[in-house]
Amino acid sequence: MALFPIYGVFKGDFVPHLVAVDTEDTMAQVVDKIAVHSVGRRMPIKPGGSYQVQIAQTLVDLKAPLSQVMAQTGLKPLQWVTVDWAR
Repeated sequence: MALFPIYGVFKGDFVPHLVAVDTEDTMAQVVDKIAVHSVGRRMPIKPGGSYQVQIAQTLVDLKAPLSQVMAQTGLKPLQWVTVDWAR
């Protein structure tokens, strides 16, 4: 359990955010911590919409813990995590 800083951006939003996440958070929790800054503010709310997350051109499983995703993708502190509506 450790705080981990990332830059999160919601696709289509022009404002990135420095977000502190926990290495034990699931990617769904990471997505929520990023999306809260954009959805309903600069991005429209999609009722019933779900998210997807991308790290360096790779879509990531939302159920996976951040620590596992870090090992798989090589995610380092202050790297970009992009959130978008699921397609």
